[in-house]
Amino acid sequence: MQQRDPPITHRTATEPLDPGVVSLPATDAGRAADWTFYETYQALPDPGEQADGAYVVVDAINFSTTVAWLLDRGVASVTPLRDQTAADGYAEAHPDALVGGDYAFDGGDHLVRNSPTDCAESDHAWLDAAVGLQSINGANAVRAVREDADCLVASPVNAGAVARWLDGRDEAIHFVAAGTRGEQAFEDTFGVYRVVHHLLDSPSSVTDALHLRLLDHVYATATHLNNPPDLHPDQRVIRAFDSLDVVPWRDAEGRLVDAAR
Repeated sequence: MQQRDPPITHRTATEPLDPGVVSLPATDAGRAADWTFYETYQALPDPGEQADGAYVVVDAINFSTTVAWLLDRGVASVTPLRDQTAADGYAEAHPDALVGGDYAFDGGDHLVRNSPTDCAESDHAWLDAAVGLQSINGANAVRAVREDADCLVASPVNAGAVARWLDGRDEAIHFVAAGTRGEQAFEDTFGVYRVVHHLLDSPSSVTDALHLRLLDHVYATATHLNNPPDLHPDQRVIRAFDSLDVVPWRDAEGRLVDAAR
């Protein structure tokens, strides 16, 4: 049945959020005192000015979900690539790797799209493969985080696993919604709230709004998506909340590997 009630977003589910760095609601201050939220990765300070702590990057459509899917299939590592030029260079330097991203190019048998459903439909041998993945928002968000900080990649499909990893560490947490070309992307904010939901593990002004209806509405109001929610294939994957146990973590070489292995 089609839902016709007014759209619900994180802005109506909690207190209003201002652009830039946003504090979580005061009612959650006990657990969230050391948490910071950036609505886009462009809002991050320069690496030399970024605070200590762990950084959680969310680009739900598609980078975060694609990375989690790839690591779940046994990929050894995913290298975030800034643009097509970087992807071409990676392909030349790593002829045995799988490489691709948001753009279309003649990658032959080594082509990978930045899409979990496209990856699922391919016939690649994923086990122990090295992947280079270009993404306008998610890959650049990971690259924008200071090199000496823990950097994790989260999506609604692995939010619980990321929260469990964070829960065992006593450090500040910085949530980075990647956004879309410098603008806020509601589905990325929703991915952040999925991690927050698990970390709080109790009713709150944030977690009260976390249910499937919210996800449907934020997709319907995401201006960069041209299709209705049920027609976008990757949305069916992303709705499988906490279906994956992988924790994409950036290693010393800048690659994303599964910290849970």
